[in-house]
Amino acid sequence: MTESPPEPNGPNQGDEASSPPHANPPGNEDTGSGADAPSHPPVPDLRVAKVLDARDHPNADRLLVMEIDLGSEQRQIVGGIVGHYEPEQLVGLPLVVVANLQHAKLRGEVSQGMLLAAENEEGELGVLLAPEAPPGTPLRVPDGPPPDDEITFKGFHENTLMAGQDGVTLNGSPLGGTKLVMDRGVFGKLR
Repeated sequence: MTESPPEPNGPNQGDEASSPPHANPPGNEDTGSGADAPSHPPVPDLRVAKVLDARDHPNADRLLVMEIDLGSEQRQIVGGIVGHYEPEQLVGLPLVVVANLQHAKLRGEVSQGMLLAAENEEGELGVLLAPEAPPGTPLRVPDGPPPDDEITFKGFHENTLMAGQDGVTLNGSPLGGTKLVMDRGVFGKLR
C-alpha cells in the first residue's frame, strides 16, 4: 500500500525508516505569531504520478522500488506491495501519491513519497489510480487547507483517506481534481 516508514508486518515494512516529529505537531500553540496551531491534521499533498519503472527491492522480499514522474520532477518511491503486484504491472499506471511525505530510507533505498492503496477483508489490494490526469495533477478537498510543505508518516496517518464506490474522501470531504478509481475494485481505507 504505502511505502514510507512502515507499521510492523505491514505492506510498507522497512527496517531503517524513522519518522522524526512533525515540524509543527498538532497542539503546538507556540507558532511565533501568538496564533493557535491549525485545527486540522497535517495536510497531505496528493498528486498523480506515472510509474516509469518498477523493480524488486535488492534488500527486501516484500518491497518494490519504483521510479515515478510527478510532472515537474522524477522521484523514487518504495512500496510494500509484493505479492499483490508484479513490477511490470505497475509500469505506466497513473498512481496517486503523497508527494510531501518526509523522505525515508527503507532497507537501503530512498523513498521520496508514498503510493496509496487499500486492502479489503479478503486480503486483496488495489492501488488508487487517476486514469484521466497527467502526472503532477494535484488532488485537493475543495476549499480545504493547502498541503503542508512536509508531513511525517505518523502525521499522514492522523488523516482518514477512504475509497468507496462513491469516490475518495479525505477526513470526510470529497477529493477534487480528477476522476479517481480503485484498481481491481478494492475499496477501503487508503494507506
